[in-house]
Amino acid sequence: MNRFRRALVLVMLFGFHGVIAAEQRTHIVCPSEAPHADCAWLGGAGIQAAIDAAADGDSVILRAGHYTAAAYREVPYQEVIIRGFVVIDGKSLIFGGEPGAVLDGSTGVPTTAIVVRNAAVTVRGLTLTGFRYDVEEDDFYEGHGLFVIDGEVRAEDLTISKFQKMGLTGRGASRIDARRISIVDGHVGIWLHETAYLSLTDSIVSQNDSSAIAAYDDAVAHVIRCVFEGNLDDGLFSEHQATLYVSQSRIAGNRPYGARAVGDSTIWLIDSKLADNEKNSTGSRGRARVRLMTKH
Repeated sequence: MNRFRRALVLVMLFGFHGVIAAEQRTHIVCPSEAPHADCAWLGGAGIQAAIDAAADGDSVILRAGHYTAAAYREVPYQEVIIRGFVVIDGKSLIFGGEPGAVLDGSTGVPTTAIVVRNAAVTVRGLTLTGFRYDVEEDDFYEGHGLFVIDGEVRAEDLTISKFQKMGLTGRGASRIDARRISIVDGHVGIWLHETAYLSLTDSIVSQNDSSAIAAYDDAVAHVIRCVFEGNLDDGLFSEHQATLYVSQSRIAGNRPYGARAVGDSTIWLIDSKLADNEKNSTGSRGRARVRLMTKH
């Protein structure tokens, strides 16, 4: 049994935190310009080196400061290649930062901030900003924030901003539990495909130049107590057989629709408020449905 499958078995048997508690070692990374005595790794290149050295159950923690990419690692998926600044592949890890830890894509080579593939990862306490592409439309994916492929990710207390492609992406059979996330001033806020599943709680997706959430294929999202505000190309969008369940949330000031379902997809708005969208009523075509429900 490979390490990833063994880690997932341990997770199922003992719970995620049980695995971490039993095996944890901590690898500290510092900015190149601010080394500390307890830092074994330095700078943007030091992040990937620390992850490569980490074993299942370890933590990689970034000291406060800015980290930029001088290189990338290519991760193939279907017909594209994602170029990752930080790549976590086939491991069970915690990857986090002290307050003020920033992955900065505005300088250095164009990359995607974090790529998680076939891994069980907690990502917390980081700012991902300024990630950009080299060529807008080609088979190489740069300019994304957190990109998950067939992985299990718990994302907490993240800010993803000023990205040129997608902020948070779930592809394949990914399972993402995201809490207290801010996705702002980018392109598509959240992008879900295949059978990806997202649980999104207490988060804000705002002022992006495309959809706050765009879900396709058989993707499913459960959203609780979130704000989707000031996004273009719809606030919530679903297509194919995708389903969005959105409760106790506010969808406001989006264009053209607050929520739009096409194809055979469905968006459920439960105890949620549509307000001040360019087309405040929802739009759909085909067998798609947008349903409003009130439980209370």
